[in-house]
Amino acid sequence: MKIISALTLGVATSISGCAKPPSTIPHISVASSEYEGLSCSQLADELASVSTRLETAESSQRIAVAFDTALVYLTLFPPSSMIGDSASDVGRYKGEKIAVERMQTRLSCGELSH
Repeated sequence: MKIISALTLGVATSISGCAKPPSTIPHISVASSEYEGLSCSQLADELASVSTRLETAESSQRIAVAFDTALVYLTLFPPSSMIGDSASDVGRYKGEKIAVERMQTRLSCGELSH
């Protein structure tokens, strides 16, 4: 019985150290002022660039989640705890995207002028 309890505790501890799915990673606050002075066109380019970096980081994070899920049951140790994951990048890019979008709203970018 003690062996089963120890094994259960080991698995629970290992799972808690697993990589988080991108959708559960909160954004890191980024000031919109970092994008002051950019035109609507430049903000659109920046948003496209940040969105691409976010997609790449989220893809890397999903891979880390998959590896952790597959290997934690074999090794009782999540690989991402040793090799890292992309959680900080995902959070940063989410924050940058929000900041760019906030600046676009502030400048009324994308609204049709009459």
